[in-house]
Amino acid sequence: MNRTIAILLAVILISSCSNNSNSGEGTTTTKELFSMENPASFFLNLVDKTEGDTSISYVAKGLYQDDTVGVIIEVNKNIPAGVNNDGSVNNEEGFKKGTIKFKKLGAESDRFVSALAKLWQIEGIDKMKTEPIEPLTFLSNKKPIDLNKASTSSFKLFFDEDSPDPGEIFFTFDTYKQTAEFQEKEIQHRATIAHAFAE
Repeated sequence: MNRTIAILLAVILISSCSNNSNSGEGTTTTKELFSMENPASFFLNLVDKTEGDTSISYVAKGLYQDDTVGVIIEVNKNIPAGVNNDGSVNNEEGFKKGTIKFKKLGAESDRFVSALAKLWQIEGIDKMKTEPIEPLTFLSNKKPIDLNKASTSSFKLFFDEDSPDPGEIFFTFDTYKQTAEFQEKEIQHRATIAHAFAE
């Protein structure tokens, strides 16, 4: 009788150890990506990063109709605050070009640009440019960016900024939540922004 009980206890112990191991693997190796569904506001997950001397490159990925889409977001380590302590705009240092760059990741970036075009109903776009896209950047915070700390940075990005009607979009870069959010300002800016990304 004692031998039967000992065998049953051993089986239960082995089974519970096995279950703990499997559940641990599931939580550490999988991360659900955001889906690009809302044309007015969508997120990408920051899934990896590479640090350079003056900037950090983040791999940002999401889903569109079950396909993985993605882009590299390169963020300068030194971006001055766009808003002064008194709430006024820092016109001298606030607007910078090249402090945020979008770079092609490969086929996932072609799918990202194609998804953007479909969401925004822009015809004839299916590939991303091979050269970096460098919008005019305005950091809407009162403090300079600090990529060494988990924080949320709010930007305005201006594409084709020299045109009479540049494409403006709100961009929230969150190293705490590990997300990048694109939020449109005006529907009429969609075509300008999409074509800025397109080949």
